Amino acid sequence: MVRHAQTAAAPAPEPRIKKFQIYRWDPDSAGNKPRMQTYDIDLNSCGPMVLDALIKIKNEIDPTLTFRRSCREGKSQLKKSLHIVM
Repeated sequence: MVRHAQTAAAPAPEPRIKKFQIYRWDPDSAGNKPRMQTYDIDLNSCGPMVLDALIKIKNEIDPTLTFRRSCREGKSQLKKSLHIVM
């Protein structure tokens, strides 16, 4: 009979970093020019859809990011390098 079995902790998964380049522009700021802003996201820490990554950026990295969405109707999987224009 085994009384004190030990289990090994699973090793942390390798980071799966993707760069999100988002076109930013504030039409209410007269002096601001449109620009590209880059965010690095570890796909291990967010869901598989582009919307999940955008929500992660807004909630954890840059609360000034705004975007419109349609209730997760799309099936955009994060399998390739992304270039998001908003």
